[in-house]
Formats: sequence, structure tokens, C-alpha cells
Amino acid sequence: MNRHIGLRFLFLLVIASFHTACVATAIVGGAAATTAAFDERSVGEHFDDVSIASKIDARLLAEKDMPSRWVSVEVIEGVAILTGYLPSQHHIDRALLVVRSVEGVKDIRNELKIGEPSTSSLFSDSWITAQVKTKFFNDKMVSGMSLHVETVDGRVYLQGVVKSEEYRYRAVSLTKKVKGVTAVVDLLRLQTK
Repeated sequence: MNRHIGLRFLFLLVIASFHTACVATAIVGGAAATTAAFDERSVGEHFDDVSIASKIDARLLAEKDMPSRWVSVEVIEGVAILTGYLPSQHHIDRALLVVRSVEGVKDIRNELKIGEPSTSSLFSDSWITAQVKTKFFNDKMVSGMSLHVETVDGRVYLQGVVKSEEYRYRAVSLTKKVKGVTAVVDLLRLQTK
């Protein structure tokens, strides 16, 4: 691997571990191009999902009195998955309404919690996410580039499209071995042929 590609890869790994709405919107093109090569979705499906996620991020950021800095959005085959925190049920309901209004959203998986993360849990969650990604990168079957990993209060959300049940089982199994993981939420989807 030449040095330029290696540096870009490292940069994207760092960015991915601190995935926020602002960062995702800012690097959507580069990240989409890089991960599309490893994703089980077609390039077109992948870019459609990234585009939908970017629109959701932008609309949440534009909402008045919507503190969406702790909300992570991932879209897989048109299904929007929301993880993180908002201050009240009212904010969550409004966020869901905003997401439903975005063209291309087929369904929503709401994993939002009421409240605000502590600084220590943010650091712990980032560490857990990095450890899970490291396990994936070091595994012969699971690719760290093809799965999105999000951690909220020790709960690890695995998202993406995988080629087999064996691959899914391996990803979940590796995640459970990481210290600090309190639960694994398997949101992986099997590739349709």
C-alpha cells in the first residue's frame, strides 16, 4: 500500500471513531468512496444511503432547539438507524418526524436515549468502538471497513450489509470479547442477491 493511501486510510479511521453529524456531513464523499469498495451493497446503493444520511444530519442540525450533536445517523438500504442522546422524549419525537420527512427513508430504527452522555462515557464508548474496529481489522473474515460500529453507554451497535450468517456471527462474537461491552445490538443485514 503506498504512503498516500495509508495516510488517507488512517485519517478515515480516526474520523470514524469520532463520528458526529458535522463530521459525517463534511467528509461524506471521501468516506463513501473509501467504504464503498468494502461494503456488500452496490456502489449505487451505498452512495444513496450516504446521501440520505447526510440529508438527515443536515436537517437535524438545521432544526431550532435540536441539540443533535450526540445523535449518530447511519442508513442501510434506506433504513435510518438513530443512536445516541437527546434531552427529552419531545426532542426524540421531533427528530423522528424530521427523519420521516427525508426522501428515501424507508423505515427508522430508533435507538435514541433520553439524557446527555457524561464525558467519561463518551471516552469509554470511543475506546470500545476503537477496540471493536481493531478486532475486525485483525480478523481474516470480518472487514473493519464494511461495518459501522457505534457505542452508546457500552452498548455496541453493529450496522451494515454482510454476505453470510457466518460473517454476522463472527462480527458479533468478536464484539462480545471487547472489555467494557455491556450488550451487542445486531443491526446487520444479509446481502440480497
